[in-house]
Amino acid sequence: MLKKLLPYSLRKNLLDLLQPDRPGIGPVLRRMDRDKKVIFDIGANVGDVSCYLLHYFPQATVFGFEPCLDTHARLLENVAAAGFSDRFKPFRLGFFDQETEGTLNVASAHGASSMLELGAEYRLLNPHIEMVATEKIPLMRLDDFVARERIAHIDLVKIDVEGVELQVLRGGAETFSRLVDTVVMEISFVRRPREESEYIRLFQILHDYGFAPAEIYDVAHAGDGPWKLAQFDCVFRRF
Repeated sequence: MLKKLLPYSLRKNLLDLLQPDRPGIGPVLRRMDRDKKVIFDIGANVGDVSCYLLHYFPQATVFGFEPCLDTHARLLENVAAAGFSDRFKPFRLGFFDQETEGTLNVASAHGASSMLELGAEYRLLNPHIEMVATEKIPLMRLDDFVARERIAHIDLVKIDVEGVELQVLRGGAETFSRLVDTVVMEISFVRRPREESEYIRLFQILHDYGFAPAEIYDVAHAGDGPWKLAQFDCVFRRF
């Protein structure tokens, strides 16, 4: 009921006042400089983080990228309901290390849709999630998009792409090396088999681009097995 009665920004201001150190990305963004002008939300989903970005950075234009057709529609609705459509540029598009058409495995929980199939450990930790459909999605290189749109600088890039982070980073080598100040990225230890060491490659490629970890938040642990760490979100800053 409160969501319907109060404007979005007022609700978030009250939440910051009442729960300043709550889990999630909100307090992380609130601690950042407010003068950001250009932000990319790669894997925007239904718009929760996009709305946070638009709220906390009132001078920013947020580019939101969500390739799933139904999820993209919900993204547009939620941003409009929050009153931020004038500073939001939506694209039904995913980023990869080449321009191609990909196959998205659409999940029963919208935040779990992925170009990857559900692995054994992911299924064990998320028994409630099922793949319900597949969908063809447009993919391109981040470098090509930035060149096409003539973007000269990006203050912040948030990446949450459910297992294809490395491909996004490889397709944006020039962009990340020269144009980006801060990266916020979800790092999973269960989307791909741990022995593939994908997480090490993510840290290495960001280091090669000039970034180092600055903050870890939203650490998620598995159950009682020997492998406790399931995922976390990490802020990377240019050194």
